Amino acid sequence: MPASACLMNPMTCSSVNLLLRIALPVGCADSSLLPWYGWRVAGHDVARDAFLNAAAPQALPAAELAQRYAQLAAEALQGGAPSSSAGGEQPKFSAHVETPDGPRHVLVKFTLPEDNPVTARWRDLLLAEHHALQTLSAAGVPAAASRVIDHAGQRFLETQRFDRVGALGRRGLLSLAAVEAEFVGGAGAAWPELTQRLATPAANGKEAVITPEAHAGATLLHAFGTLIGNTDMHAGNLSFLSDSGRPYTLAPAYDMLPMAFAPRASGNLPDTPPPVHLRGIVPAATWRQALALSADYLGRLRGEAGFTQGFGRCVEGLEGVWREVEGRVGRMG
Repeated sequence: MPASACLMNPMTCSSVNLLLRIALPVGCADSSLLPWYGWRVAGHDVARDAFLNAAAPQALPAAELAQRYAQLAAEALQGGAPSSSAGGEQPKFSAHVETPDGPRHVLVKFTLPEDNPVTARWRDLLLAEHHALQTLSAAGVPAAASRVIDHAGQRFLETQRFDRVGALGRRGLLSLAAVEAEFVGGAGAAWPELTQRLATPAANGKEAVITPEAHAGATLLHAFGTLIGNTDMHAGNLSFLSDSGRPYTLAPAYDMLPMAFAPRASGNLPDTPPPVHLRGIVPAATWRQALALSADYLGRLRGEAGFTQGFGRCVEGLEGVWREVEGRVGRMG
């Protein structure tokens, strides 16, 4: 099949998933697909004529946002709306919207339009994620700007994209998964273990892959996530910005929430956080900083009226973990 037959405009294709399902089995080259798929991957891999000549996207008006989000969520579930390239368990879509800060590109996670214990727990978790990002931002820790929108029984968590600048600008964004695979290996290791290796200059004199500040920031995020029950801190949930090449800087925090309380495949709704392992690679000072952050976070959760009664038991579990860890950290040198 000639390459020209593969060049499908994403605005007329029902979804990238459909594009890939049709194009890949018949032998379309990656170079044919990227100009059309690359318009919304992280960092925008391919900036070709189709992108350079594209009109600026029209932002969704604030007054219609809740209704439009409900529509986009329904389309995303059916495979028809522009979805995000970000991974994760929670369904999501991308959009360009009017915000209090002006027009912004956003990623939007959402719950299903159903009323049952499982969707109620996911509503709780999206709200808990919003508070985690707010906690970090308030303390001066870079985190994605977020807001929560409720509409007709659905909850939407909107986070502003930090790999976008203005209507069409892009920033290079590299996940820890991609960086560690290229430079150090060790998939599955904890964030601080990987970032310590990436922040260490090579024996041959080559500079480090990431800055020391990026390692310190990743270590703090790991400690904070550990204390709030985030059991999903894999290498895809931490990223770096490559604005000036290497060494890379740490991207703002995202996907930071107590995933220990996510519904299980069986439908079980856990409310007990896992035991905390105080990794020796995390300095005592960082654990203390994370304790202060998590104390603020727990205060925000306690003061939030939007949680279900069942999630209150989850918060109580986190408070018990906090008290236990505080005592252990107090014995550190």
